[in-house]
Amino acid sequence: MIKNTLSSVILGWALICAILLLPQSLQAEVPAIKPWFKQAVLLKSYQQSYDWLTPWEKREIRTQTGMALVVRLPVSENTESAGTVDKQVLHLLTTAEMVADATLLEVTRKDIRQPFQAKLVLMDYAANLALLNIEDSNFWDGLNPIDWSPVKSKSKADDENVYSLNIKSVQEWEVESGTIQLMAVGHRRVSDAWLALLKLSGVSKSGQGFPLLQDNETVGIILEAGKGEAKAIPTQMLLEFLAHAGSGSYKSLAHRGFSWSRLPQRSTADFFQIPPELPGIWINRVLPYGTGSDVLQRGDYLTKIGKWSLSHDGKIKHPEWGLSLFDLLFLDQLKVGDSLELELIRDGKALVLQTRVSAYEENGRTVPLKRVGHPPRYVIQGGFLFQELTLNYLSMWGANWRSRAPVRLRLFLEQNKTVLMDDNYKNVKGESASQNTESEPRVVLVTQVIPDEINIGYQKLSNAIVLRINGQEIRRLKDVGKAFLNPETEFHRIDFLPGSDRLSAILPVAGLNQSNQRIKNNFRIPKLKSY
Repeated sequence: MIKNTLSSVILGWALICAILLLPQSLQAEVPAIKPWFKQAVLLKSYQQSYDWLTPWEKREIRTQTGMALVVRLPVSENTESAGTVDKQVLHLLTTAEMVADATLLEVTRKDIRQPFQAKLVLMDYAANLALLNIEDSNFWDGLNPIDWSPVKSKSKADDENVYSLNIKSVQEWEVESGTIQLMAVGHRRVSDAWLALLKLSGVSKSGQGFPLLQDNETVGIILEAGKGEAKAIPTQMLLEFLAHAGSGSYKSLAHRGFSWSRLPQRSTADFFQIPPELPGIWINRVLPYGTGSDVLQRGDYLTKIGKWSLSHDGKIKHPEWGLSLFDLLFLDQLKVGDSLELELIRDGKALVLQTRVSAYEENGRTVPLKRVGHPPRYVIQGGFLFQELTLNYLSMWGANWRSRAPVRLRLFLEQNKTVLMDDNYKNVKGESASQNTESEPRVVLVTQVIPDEINIGYQKLSNAIVLRINGQEIRRLKDVGKAFLNPETEFHRIDFLPGSDRLSAILPVAGLNQSNQRIKNNFRIPKLKSY
């Protein structure tokens, strides 16, 4: 009896100990910090953006601190040396927001206190990714490129925890933990791009460019963190970016070529002859780039992308992440150049269209979205400041520019098409959308009139959209300079889009050059045109 009682007590204690120790044994080990001393570096950027109201000037310098990760671009087997890391193919990976408009980039290794100066090699602002290089070969000694692994959904990971770094100072590096909430599709408003995004909780002390770890493997890069939440780019997108960066000509990430919505009302379904009970999404705008942009039309009812059927909410059953927005297919299922079938309803008829997965293009718009790394384009003639309408210019109205900027200018951006233009100007949209900014149709406007005796009476004119100069249609900024070379009379005539403060303005041909020189000297403008 005593022996049985003793056995029961021992067994009970064993069970209690097993229960107490089981969570610790199942939980993945916290990643070691030391390997990151050779794979991650601290980054400080000094950024100075242009003032788009006075485009020949720059704004105050601001600084940002973050991190960059050592990466290796894909190389061919012929150029890869066995067992060694070629310094020529090593780069630093960080976010585009960290390096945009940077005048100086300083990189510091944990074991070397002296900062190194880095140079921007490639930036994809839409994807928020950038590559840096450092010419000093001493910097790369002992550094190792990261081995990337695909991020796993919580149902397939060994542990729910993910980790990142917490850098208190150059010398104090720690690890912090968090969890993946979901794989979402995030909208990057400054580039109007829809891209896969990991949403995290618990990660708040990391920053831009910090690594994201899962099961002791690197599965992403942090975009932003704070207040117990963070966002990260998953490995699958990073590998695609690096693969394109290592190719001859860079292409951005795969992207859809249209905007969509649920069927707004039954009358819309009736007008476009769409069965309202059929799951799918309504194409309300076709973009000048991206997947499907070459075959889709406004009013199409898209029901299937490849083998994936669409719900009324634009969701598909992703093999890894379950019910998700269809944009998540571009994460790992659809690559740039892949052949793709689109099933849809058009004019009441079921169609199957053939297309290819295409990339995002930042220049394929009438109104370019936020541009970085390039000075503003402008021309000054007789004090009239001609500029192209861009998101950078609209942003000059502050954080609430979407409600404060002039309505007519906002419409050009929001609709990505001309508004109340004459027929000749509208036809410009039919031109091919290529990445050559010289051939792209743009909206040109007189943003302000710089005071001079030649333009008295016009000095309150602003944000007037230019249609013609001297009878020549203005479809891009370079047309302005050419038009001023061919006056039809003794006056240059500028015609504006109806709704501006004036329908037209005139400047005398005689004395225009002298006026330009006065304005340049009086207002200390370095040059009167910048293309």
